[in-house]
Amino acid sequence: MTMQTSRKKTKPITDPTPPETSPAAVLIANNVDLLAQILFRLPAKPLIRFKSVSKHWLALLSDSHFASAHSRLNPIPLISSLYFHNNKKLDSVSLNGSPTFPSLSFLRPLTGDITILHSCNGLLLIKKKQTVDNRVKVQYIVCNPTTQKFHRIAQKFHLVARRSGRFYKSGCLAFDPSKSPHYKVVLLSRVSFPSSEMHIFSSETASWKKIFMTDRCYRNGAFWNGAIYWLCDQYNLLRFDVETEKMIGMPYTPSSSRVNNIYKTRYFGNCGRSGRLLLIESHSHSIVRFKICEMDKDYCCWNVKFRVNLKTLISEFPVIGSKKRYKFTVLCVVEGEKEDDFSLILAIPGKIISCNPQKRTWNELRDLASGEYSGFIKYGYAIVFPFVESLCPV
Repeated sequence: MTMQTSRKKTKPITDPTPPETSPAAVLIANNVDLLAQILFRLPAKPLIRFKSVSKHWLALLSDSHFASAHSRLNPIPLISSLYFHNNKKLDSVSLNGSPTFPSLSFLRPLTGDITILHSCNGLLLIKKKQTVDNRVKVQYIVCNPTTQKFHRIAQKFHLVARRSGRFYKSGCLAFDPSKSPHYKVVLLSRVSFPSSEMHIFSSETASWKKIFMTDRCYRNGAFWNGAIYWLCDQYNLLRFDVETEKMIGMPYTPSSSRVNNIYKTRYFGNCGRSGRLLLIESHSHSIVRFKICEMDKDYCCWNVKFRVNLKTLISEFPVIGSKKRYKFTVLCVVEGEKEDDFSLILAIPGKIISCNPQKRTWNELRDLASGEYSGFIKYGYAIVFPFVESLCPV
């Protein structure tokens, strides 16, 4: 038997000694200011992972001043996911295809039922409700799912009531990291129809302020251009200026486009990076052609920004239905990388999809279990909470 010789080349033996660190890397590692300037340009999510690089990086990335500066330099990143309550269950959907995105599991040590009230530039406003001896105790919490940090808001007023007692009907968070590392929490409660009572908490002073208002607000508020906005009967909009803490009714003008019917509103909110305040109205759920209106910078009228026709989706998703009854719910309007590039996030029977009407493209984001779609149309509109990744401290 003849032996065959192998023609494979023998790999050279390499020196196990690691190469010397380059002078540039040493310079960056030893210069905190230079290193910080580089890290400021990275998204929030990888910076969380970079904390494990070294103790030096851990100390830098955990510093509240670094977190505030990073949020100020990256004030409005793209919306990465949505949180929502469906059939009394908290759920979420990723918009960028990432299999992992911040969960709220870090809130598990908090006992009681947890409900999201509002989201704003990376922070969530949470209501925790607990029943003890047939009495309900309520606490409000601000958290950052990216950093997994939360803060219990100090309360100087009594928030304990019997099961039949009335609580705050809505809550909003006002936070603009490009202007200040501090936020305000606004809680609305009904005193006697149509009057409401507003409690305002400032994280800067850790104090509360109470004011009365005579106008009735509808839907959840939307934070835009330093103010919280609500749809209202009497006015085009109700505007609460966060800095001055004054409520202003934005009256209709002869040339303004008024909200036709608040109960026909299908979407009202901020779309993301450009900071537009958008409104979608339709006369019934069966209309697949509608307008997306944008609030004018003078706060006086709604201008038509986009015209949408979703008929092309029906051939791809027959479950949407026929002319008698189209089954879809607008969850959110999300802006893309370019100014006029946007997507509609829609819930349809069995799925949540992203649809770009201009490009006529669509993408399936996740499946919905049987019966979950009905949870979105219970009140005629969906309440979702857009989330962006941020290092902002709480």
